[in-house]
Amino acid sequence: MPKKEHVKKVNAVVCAYFAHTGYLTKEEARELCGVSESAFEEAYGKAGRIFSKIGSEPDKGVSKLFDHLGQEVEEYMKKISGYGIA
Repeated sequence: MPKKEHVKKVNAVVCAYFAHTGYLTKEEARELCGVSESAFEEAYGKAGRIFSKIGSEPDKGVSKLFDHLGQEVEEYMKKISGYGIA
């Protein structure tokens, strides 16, 4: 899989998170990230786990969002750089 696809998957998780918050529709989120339906469904599941965790810690704000996002996209990031960071 080209590295570009792994970046799209990271983006899909971010876009799907905004669909869970209601800021975007699920269709808008998928359109923004440009991945296949199956890849978006995987991302949507990951975003749902993030949303659930943030909901239980609303006072933690953006820092917790990025902590949980990092956990969900780590596998993609390792495929991009080998270290988990770009």
